[in-house]
Parts: sequence; C-alpha cells; structure tokens
Amino acid sequence: MEGPGPLRLLAVAAGLTLLSCALESRPLAPSAAPAEAPVLAECHPTLAFMTPPQRALEFFAAGQSTSDPRFRRQLETANWYGNEAMWVILPRDGVIEGWLSFKLPPYRFERGIVYYKARRLDGPENVSRRLLGPQHYGDLGFQAGGPTLPTTGCWEVTYMLDDGRDSLRFIIRVR
Repeated sequence: MEGPGPLRLLAVAAGLTLLSCALESRPLAPSAAPAEAPVLAECHPTLAFMTPPQRALEFFAAGQSTSDPRFRRQLETANWYGNEAMWVILPRDGVIEGWLSFKLPPYRFERGIVYYKARRLDGPENVSRRLLGPQHYGDLGFQAGGPTLPTTGCWEVTYMLDDGRDSLRFIIRVR
C-alpha cells in the first residue's frame, strides 16, 4: 500500500502551521447551548504561512518519497503555523474538502500528549477534549492524527498538550 503523495503531505504540513498561529488567537468561549451559539456569515480560515523551525521542516521533508527539489520549495512555502510548543501545516487555502476526519499532525517541541477540542463558528456543534491520534509516538516530535468533526462548517480547533498548556488555535473550513 502506498503512502500519501507529496501534495497530501504538504497539506498536512500546512495544517500544522496554521495550528501554531492559532495559539495567539483568543481563547475558546465556554460551550454554549445550541440556541445561544453565534452564527457567522463568513469563515476566515487561518492563513499564516509562517517560517517553521528547521527541525520541523526537515522532519517533514525527510518523510517524503520524492527527491524532486520543487517539493522542498513547496514545503518551505506551505501554510505553516506554530508556536514554541508545536507546529502544523494547514491547508494552503484553509479548506478541508470531503472529509470530517482528517490528518493535521503537529510536530511537538514541548513534551506532552496532544489533545484537541473544536467549536463550530457557524453553528451550535462543539467537540469536547479528545486525544489526537494514536499514542505510540512518544511525547516529543511528530504526533500522527487530526481532528474528527461531526459536520461540515467553519471550525475553531485547538490543539493542547496534556494539561491544557501550550495550546495552538486555528480556524478551518470543512466542506
């Protein structure tokens, strides 16, 4: 069985980047009852295009099955998002098409297991704190996985380490 292609891996890396930028965003509001949830007319996904730490870039570059130098350049200019604790590569346009469960794996610079929670910005749904992916990757470096959301829409996703510290918040549109 073949692994994901270079563009899919680039999308994963971009997802990690957006995730990092979200850390500087406002904290999630407490969950509201469905009737009280604000509904947005527009969705503004996180488009950060930050410069990732070399260690994260090299990890994702080493995991590619191509030696084409164009892929390296695509990876360097991906929609990286991060902070001192973790980095992700978010979709270039901030949109996930056709999936409610998708991979946006973080690369951790701080020790801890990654959890996520999500809040739909254009509807009443929320996803309470859950483990992100399988837990056999240790507590530093790459962590496979990504959020699973109940429906399409505009989502604010927060990745956090074990005790809720070092959170990384980003917005994605799921269609």
